Amino acid sequence: MNLDVSNLVSAICGGGVIILCESEYSCLTLFKRKTSLFFFVCQMSILSNALNIAFISITYFIHSLLKLPMFIIISITKFLIDSSYPIMILLRLKLVVKFPTIIMYIPLIIAFIFSGLRYFWILYILNDGKYYFNAYYIIQLITSIILCVENIIINVFFIIIAMKNFDEVVHVKGIIIINIIAIILEIIKVIIESLLLFDVLATAIVVSIMTQIRVRLEIIILANIKSAHRQARNENEHVGILPGISERQLMLTIEQLNSHNNVTISV
Repeated sequence: MNLDVSNLVSAICGGGVIILCESEYSCLTLFKRKTSLFFFVCQMSILSNALNIAFISITYFIHSLLKLPMFIIISITKFLIDSSYPIMILLRLKLVVKFPTIIMYIPLIIAFIFSGLRYFWILYILNDGKYYFNAYYIIQLITSIILCVENIIINVFFIIIAMKNFDEVVHVKGIIIINIIAIILEIIKVIIESLLLFDVLATAIVVSIMTQIRVRLEIIILANIKSAHRQARNENEHVGILPGISERQLMLTIEQLNSHNNVTISV
C-alpha cells in the first residue's frame, strides 16, 4: 500500500467527518419544516456522501472484509449521491424559475442506469485491475462526463437567471461565485477520474469528498438565499422596495422563496 495515498485517504476521512457535522448543523438550522422535500433531499445528499466515504475507507484499510458485499453497498450509496445532488440543485433552481416537474425525474433515471453500469467497476476491482479495464475506463469516463455536464447545466442556468433578474439583490454575487466554484470542482472531478491519478478506491474516495464539499457549498447558497429573502423583507417593510429592483420582482422573489413547490426556508 502506498503510504502517501494512505495518508490522503486518512485525511479525507477526517475532513469528511468535519464537513458532515457542519452540513448537518447548517441543514437543521436552515429548514424550518423538517418534512419538506427539499429538506429530505438535502439530508439524503449529506448522509449518502458520508456513508460512501466511510464504506470506501473501511474497504481500503481492512483487507480481510468480503469485497463483493462492500462494493454493492458502495454502489447503492453512489446511486443515492448521483440522484440526490442533482435533484437538490434542481429544487434550488425551481425557487427562481418554473419548469415541468417531470424534469426532476431525469437525475433518477440517469443514476439508475449508471448504477447498473457499475457492474464493470466491481468486476475490474475484484480482478485486481487485470481484466475489464477498457470497459471500466470507458464507462467511468462517460458517466463522469454526463454527470458533470448535467450539474454544470443546472448551475449555469441558475447563474443566468440570478444575473438577469436578481442582480441587485444582496448576496446574489456571492451565490454566483459559489456556483462557479461548484462548477470548477465538477471539472476537477472528471479530470481526476480520467487521468487515473490514484488506484480505484482512492479515486472513489477523493471524488466522494469533492461531492461532499459541493453539497456543503449548496447549503451555503441556500443560506444566502435565505439572507437575501430576509433583507428583501426588511427593506420592503421600511422603504417599500429594494433599491434597483421593481416591486413586482421583489414580491415574486418573496413568494417563490416562501411557498413555491411546498419548499419552506426559515427566516
